[in-house]
Amino acid sequence: MSSRESAEIGSNNLKECPSNVCFSVAASNRSSKRKLINTASTSLMFVTDGSQQNQRSETLEEVAQSVLESDEHSLMQSDANEENDENNEYESSAICPSFAEFFQNSRIDAFGFIRSSDNINHEAAVDLDTLRKREKKWLHMLTNWSYFMDNKYEKVRERCRKGIPPSLRGRAWKHLCGAAFHMEFSINKRVFEEVSSQPGDSRWIEDIKKDLNRQFPEHVMFARNGPYGKGGKSDLFELLKAYTVLHPEEGYCQGQAPVAAVLLMHMPLRDAFYCFVQICHKYLPGYYSAGLEAIQIDGDILFQLLKDKSRFSYMHLKKHRVEPVLYMVEWFMCIFCRTLPWPTVLRVWDMFFCEGVKVLFKTAVILFRYGLRTNDQLREFNDFHSIVTRLKNLPGKIMTESFLIQKVIDLDLDDVELERIHFRIMKTRQLRQKLN
Repeated sequence: MSSRESAEIGSNNLKECPSNVCFSVAASNRSSKRKLINTASTSLMFVTDGSQQNQRSETLEEVAQSVLESDEHSLMQSDANEENDENNEYESSAICPSFAEFFQNSRIDAFGFIRSSDNINHEAAVDLDTLRKREKKWLHMLTNWSYFMDNKYEKVRERCRKGIPPSLRGRAWKHLCGAAFHMEFSINKRVFEEVSSQPGDSRWIEDIKKDLNRQFPEHVMFARNGPYGKGGKSDLFELLKAYTVLHPEEGYCQGQAPVAAVLLMHMPLRDAFYCFVQICHKYLPGYYSAGLEAIQIDGDILFQLLKDKSRFSYMHLKKHRVEPVLYMVEWFMCIFCRTLPWPTVLRVWDMFFCEGVKVLFKTAVILFRYGLRTNDQLREFNDFHSIVTRLKNLPGKIMTESFLIQKVIDLDLDDVELERIHFRIMKTRQLRQKLN
């Protein structure tokens, strides 16, 4: 099944989503002129009443076209001039020197985390003029989003890979995942207000409350005794509760809380809710459903990728029977926010929102390739327990922004290859089910 076909499954019934298709149908394949916009319209599960579907006469295509106010010819000329001034240097999630100096002497780092010996985020400084130029380019792109997604997707992807400026990261994520469009829909734009006003199911409410204090307690938004902790936890509760009201059949899964928390660090509650729904149903469909079937399927896909791209790691894991689900849950369900240093997390998320779950597969392959690579490493970690421990405590060097991100970008993996592996995995699983 192609990415395009998987996106179209839900176009006639927005309450359905193919849980067996676990790779994103985001804009990594540009065979369709408005692919990203169209997939966003079919994948977001906002309609709470099936009878409302017939009311949806206005398509996302029409909405997107109506907001494309600028003349495309002038945009093309402006973008051509911008090409001559494009900075192709390796970019980072860093801040400008003046802010870096301030945060260096502060108890709070540039990302909002309370400094401690166990929590050190090394952020490099970026020249203020360079940062302002990058912000200007992103502002131009965000203002003319439909044009860039239609005609300059490769430029969008390139800039996401270089790193989104911190001041615009939340706004960019909202556009990349399609939430910005859905927030303007006549049907969808009031969904958050409708679901957040409801009390929710008590069984999910209790589970959510238990997890609130576990989400980034070292961050000022969620710190137990911090000035913003109460408000941050309140927003986190409201977001997760609203989602369970929107999709009571799915309810709440522990892996959702850290993902929602990261979104709230970068945008207001309402924006975060719409982005969260996109993550759950466009990027990671079925990941948070009971049974973890989608995670298991993608675990099989990752195993096959390791066989093709990191043979030593694959053979070592297979020999000692280390199941993919043991590390997939934390890595993929939490989108690496519980695993990588924070500057690296943000860079992975920037690419993830643009290119989809393919980025998570590539990141995992690189971590395996350099975490279980040398003969010394394979000899040292030579049983089930030591391998699992190793995967939970990977060397800091291979997780740094400067090392990992470029390796992920350089790793050759396209959607066609990913779909082909997925097709084989599903055929194998279906055959096993028949035999059983």
